[in-house]
Amino acid sequence: TTHYLLHCNAIKLAKKDGLFGKSDPFVVVKSCGKPVGFSNVVMKNLNPFWDPIALDVESCGGMDGPLTIEVFDFDSDGKHDFIGSFSSCLGELSQKLNHRYELINSSMKKKKPQGHFNVSKVDVQNKPKALAYSIHFVAKSLARKDGLLGKSDPFLMIYSYMDAKGKKTDTLNFVAKTEWIKDELDPVWEPLTLSVHSCGGLHEDLTVAVYDYDSDGGHDLIGTCHTTLWQLVTSKPTLLFIDEKKQGRTYNNSGTLSVGTATETAPIYDDNIFRINLQLRARNLDNKDTLGKSDPYLVVKKNESFSLHKTPCIKNDLDPVWPAFDLLVSECGSLTDVLTFEVWDEDKGSDDFIGSCTISLRHMLFWEKNPTWRLKNKKKMRINAGLLQIISLTPYVDGPPAVHKQQMQQQQQMQQQMQQQQQMQMQHQRQVQGFGQPSAEFPSNINASMAPSQYGAVATNSEFPSSINASMAPGGNYGTEFPSQINAAAVSQYPPQSIDQTKGLNPSNSPYGQQPGQSMVNLEKKPEQTMVNLQKKPQDNRPSYAIYD
Repeated sequence: TTHYLLHCNAIKLAKKDGLFGKSDPFVVVKSCGKPVGFSNVVMKNLNPFWDPIALDVESCGGMDGPLTIEVFDFDSDGKHDFIGSFSSCLGELSQKLNHRYELINSSMKKKKPQGHFNVSKVDVQNKPKALAYSIHFVAKSLARKDGLLGKSDPFLMIYSYMDAKGKKTDTLNFVAKTEWIKDELDPVWEPLTLSVHSCGGLHEDLTVAVYDYDSDGGHDLIGTCHTTLWQLVTSKPTLLFIDEKKQGRTYNNSGTLSVGTATETAPIYDDNIFRINLQLRARNLDNKDTLGKSDPYLVVKKNESFSLHKTPCIKNDLDPVWPAFDLLVSECGSLTDVLTFEVWDEDKGSDDFIGSCTISLRHMLFWEKNPTWRLKNKKKMRINAGLLQIISLTPYVDGPPAVHKQQMQQQQQMQQQMQQQQQMQMQHQRQVQGFGQPSAEFPSNINASMAPSQYGAVATNSEFPSSINASMAPGGNYGTEFPSQINAAAVSQYPPQSIDQTKGLNPSNSPYGQQPGQSMVNLEKKPEQTMVNLQKKPQDNRPSYAIYD
């Protein structure tokens, strides 16, 4: 894909923070009303220079697709003030450098410009589409949820409106979550992997919620913010956590969220999981028997009329551990479909309902972050009817995932392009230095396995051809064992009188004379033979938690 990096600045922006204040400007680029580009926030500056704004040509509708560039003044309550905007396209922005675009606010009576926008430089990048990103989230000044003297134990939950099949839904679908950090209002979480597939795409809306962890499973919401994966990985966003229940005249926000680092990484291959082996337990269940204890069993339901699994009954136990069982993703619908887990007390007559909770399979994949869910019974006044916990979870995938195949194809294409560019540069360098075209005896793209025997034996095998790039070898780093090419400049044709078979090339006898950067070549010296263990198995690059059938 092709990315354009726009180096932008503004001149003499309007003041939005009172007579004695300035503005805290940031930029949003929209295509057909949908945000496709973002800048960072520059505080207290009417002539800001932003970090380069990244735009994807495809998401912009091509070079001629209509774009709206909007400039806002950042406010701590999330109600950012609109400064002005103008319309253009990516082709015009990249060609008309240092052109001053007028920022117009149509809601104002006087239509005079609210400042000017300028693009001073454009960088173009061509690279394959990323499949996932490792993002380092950082929060500051979070609200206290554990009393006046306490703090909070925050963790993040990320949701999308896209399901596993790429269709938009009316409900939030779980994407990922972080670990919880005890007693911290300025948390820095461990890097979290977000795949483009699970987020529904780079430009789809994401909701990020921060909670205060409670051991009883009743986690308190601190606030939410809205963003896209593209904004998280291409700009340095300052996102505000807002608690809608507290919004009022004196309320600003419940903290801020920013991104420390965002790097491309391999995705979590959850798109190809077809079976999950699961073992559950319960703790502190409500007692439904007057003389003894409850006899609990667990039922997993896709909906009210379709049960996926029922565990055996555990007699006289309020902390039961049920046997492990399998759930097929196809029967559950998908990884994003929400399942209901119900706990019942078995009786001779009608069974008594203890409590239930709802979880998606994708949410359960993050069980090591927090393996506990609260069981609720609407008929009871208690906060919970017990806790449901995951003891172990093992996902099974069926062969190499589709995203892995796509990634390997993109890597091979990039390596082929790099090899072609290297060959063209080498040919151009020989022509500039006066060597002319290499002889037919030694073509410039010679394969080491084609070299004459006097140049030494080379281990050849159809599985590992000598021209292979080491980074393409399956599952291992073979270093320089497989050189990608032989430098043609070292084997170019020289007149016989300039070659001494015992002393190598004599530049003084050569009609070409001493060439810059030319080294002495000893034709009797044989390259070192490298022993290749073809029995060595490639390293397993599959995710550590998955077992392949």
